[in-house]
Amino acid sequence: MGPRPLSSPLHRNLGAAMQHSPHIAARSSPSDLARLAAAGQAPPVRLGDFLRSHAGEILQAWDEFAATVVHDGKTLGHAALRDHAAEILDTIARDLAQPQSAAEQDAKGKGQAPSSPFPTPAETHADFRMVAGFAVDAMITEYRALRASVLKIWAKAGGGTAAADLTDLTRFNEAIDQSIAESVGRYTRQTKTATDLFIGILGHDIRNPLGTIVFSAEHLVRSGQLTRTAAAPIANAAVRIKGIIEQVVDFTRAQSDGVMPIVRSPGNLAEHVAKIVQETQVRHPARTVRLEGPQQLEGSWDEARIGQLLSNLLANALLYGSQDADVTVRTWGTQQAAGFSVHNEGQPIAPADRERIFEPLQRGVQVREGRPEASGLGLGLFICREIVRSHGGVLELDSTQAAGTTFSVSLPRSAP
Repeated sequence: MGPRPLSSPLHRNLGAAMQHSPHIAARSSPSDLARLAAAGQAPPVRLGDFLRSHAGEILQAWDEFAATVVHDGKTLGHAALRDHAAEILDTIARDLAQPQSAAEQDAKGKGQAPSSPFPTPAETHADFRMVAGFAVDAMITEYRALRASVLKIWAKAGGGTAAADLTDLTRFNEAIDQSIAESVGRYTRQTKTATDLFIGILGHDIRNPLGTIVFSAEHLVRSGQLTRTAAAPIANAAVRIKGIIEQVVDFTRAQSDGVMPIVRSPGNLAEHVAKIVQETQVRHPARTVRLEGPQQLEGSWDEARIGQLLSNLLANALLYGSQDADVTVRTWGTQQAAGFSVHNEGQPIAPADRERIFEPLQRGVQVREGRPEASGLGLGLFICREIVRSHGGVLELDSTQAAGTTFSVSLPRSAP
């Protein structure tokens, strides 16, 4: 690009910026400035100074883009859309004006700049966007647009043509990446806090009154004020609600922490499986649940989670399997591992569904032959898979017309 005339808007902005920022003069000697002026050229404008002198134009571009971001929250006005953009831009400009070592440059490029005891403008921006209903990817898109706007406006004004511009450009990208890391980190922490609060409400504020309902129904039966038959729907409904609460809590924990929490303790897997099979048979007296296999399978696992896993698999087999055939549970063991399988006869699971049914909020096809439709949130098999994963095990599915459907669980006898 050719030399810029001294009367250009960029030079006039530069002159105003130099009154408030010593950084340009600090990088250019008086003789250099005089030589450039004599040649009819404006002094080189560093990107940090350009951000300050063209802040209005850059922020206007931010506003226009932010207004187009699709989100689930409320409609935002001008001030809310701009939010802390000016502070973010100023932070980046001040950062560019500071000397930086190679180690500091590397850390910033990885989003690992020294933390501040106070929220940074990027972190505060994340708080505002989260409250406004912006998803984290929408917030990241704003930073991408900010980066693109700055570089477009800078290039239009002649930036990026000097050797020093490459250094500024590198540091600018590092500063943007650091701001993104701060915003995403803050957003993630706030989401985790909200998740923990949600789990606490479900686990305490809803479970407790539910327990009171069950206790009251039992009391009315014992006192003769209510028959056992009349109380049964209350107890059954409470059990279903409790199951849904537990599934939601487990799903939320797995999504938030990335893994289903388990607490291992030594125990006999075969004995625990037998107990769950017996409880299931009592709840379904019209069906037959058979148990086969060895009676001693010592190891270390979370028995409560294993019980939840087997209960879900049995409920699935009883609901979707043939109503005229038995459900069979088989245990087995090797020196390193132990496990069990749940088998039922009936229509096989379509190949296209064999991965999908393990995903959250997915259910199998509607139940046929006049049986009740599946109830719940479609989290059962997802939770089964996460429990097995947390134990370092494997959950496999085999389903054919001839052999029926079998879910097989293999667990290491000790922590992997």
